[in-house]
Amino acid sequence: MVLVLIRVLCFSWMSKYGYTISSNEINVDEDLPNFYEAVKLSDADWFVKENSYCKEKYNYAFGNEESTGKLDVVGVPKKPIQGIAWYNILANPKYVRDFNYITVSIEDREDYIVDDDSEEGNDCEQCDMVSILINLAYVKQAVASTFEFKAGYSNTFGEEVKKAINREEEARISNKIN
Repeated sequence: MVLVLIRVLCFSWMSKYGYTISSNEINVDEDLPNFYEAVKLSDADWFVKENSYCKEKYNYAFGNEESTGKLDVVGVPKKPIQGIAWYNILANPKYVRDFNYITVSIEDREDYIVDDDSEEGNDCEQCDMVSILINLAYVKQAVASTFEFKAGYSNTFGEEVKKAINREEEARISNKIN
């Protein structure tokens, strides 16, 4: 009741000094381009390569096909996004250093990774582990909940994801039939 009384009696004074919520609509035109026209080539390349690698090697993707398709053909931006364009921790150089992550976009990345065994073919496993753990939300729940943080996971993880996808598809088909 007091607030209503104050508003009625003091509205003109309050609006004069900026203490009221205005109904004026503010139109801000910063002349910014579409997101896909503003992403730097290096950032777009990083996103596409990381996503493709996860999809090919481990059967999950953190980016959808529409986005990666658009980013794959991105041109040189007139007004590039400054800083980091993604909500992905591994796009930030500080976290890449902190996690000792070698990105997929680096050619011959396995040559830069030193692991504790002489077996070839699993050298990227330690960096891939960082990527998987950060992107675990994009993995099927059945696989994510049973994922074990141990050496050799790269041999089975992708197959487990594929099996979970197949089980979901079979369940979906079975539900449609019934």
